[in-house]
Amino acid sequence: MDKGRILQCITVAFQNNLQGRDILKQFSLEQIRQIYNGLGPDRFPDWLREIITAANGLFEPAAMIHDLRYHVGGTKADFTAANDEFRANCYTLVDAAYSWYDPRRYTWRFRAWRYARYCERFGWEGYNKK
Repeated sequence: MDKGRILQCITVAFQNNLQGRDILKQFSLEQIRQIYNGLGPDRFPDWLREIITAANGLFEPAAMIHDLRYHVGGTKADFTAANDEFRANCYTLVDAAYSWYDPRRYTWRFRAWRYARYCERFGWEGYNKK
């Protein structure tokens, strides 16, 4: 991912007061570029993550924070908190993009909920455990 896109995600994260956004200050742009791999687990091939990311670009700032959380790692409780934070941040991004009466808001919110569930159910393998 290029640095311009990383900066854009960081800007959106701070503009929308995403939870955990301060973790973005703990890493250089180069470190974030190396850690953040788009949406989807790192065991997916690059081409598949690129497709998933392109189809779900709205979630990129939340996914970036989430990837950094996974990189830092921690306990099982930290893992669950990272996935809960990802869901909450996705909801925030969706709510900023779509008004309450727009049906797309609820489609995207469901997608966020489902992706966070996937992370909780299948993400432990990719989490940096301590």
